[in-house]
Amino acid sequence: MRVPEEEHPNAINKLLEVLDATVSTELPIDVAIWDMTFLFGSDAVSEAMDMYKPNLVPATRSSIEALERVNVDHTLPYEDPCVICLEDFSVDQMVIHLPCSHYYHEHCIVQSLEISHMCPLCRYPMPTLVEEVPSQPC
Repeated sequence: MRVPEEEHPNAINKLLEVLDATVSTELPIDVAIWDMTFLFGSDAVSEAMDMYKPNLVPATRSSIEALERVNVDHTLPYEDPCVICLEDFSVDQMVIHLPCSHYYHEHCIVQSLEISHMCPLCRYPMPTLVEEVPSQPC
């Protein structure tokens, strides 16, 4: 982040000090730090940046509205938290059940599907307005 190379060790030490002061032992956090230099004028970096163009196509509004809403109770066969916000589901809370059988908080998955039509866990495709172009036979 535009830190001069000779200052990298000091910046990393300061970052680790801040993490040690703020991280709780009840909620551990894994941290990975890379010391990397990018030359944004170079052709290799420009080509790599041009190649990465995510294809974010939203799900249709009607498919989002038609998703099954389920009230969380003790019979819900899902004990993991919402993978988008990482908060647990609570009893008597309304959640959304995707066709791929994954559960999410309504506000989490609706926001996600308005950006990308894929399930965040398994990439199950929800309907879109953009039709995929069939691949041409060789």
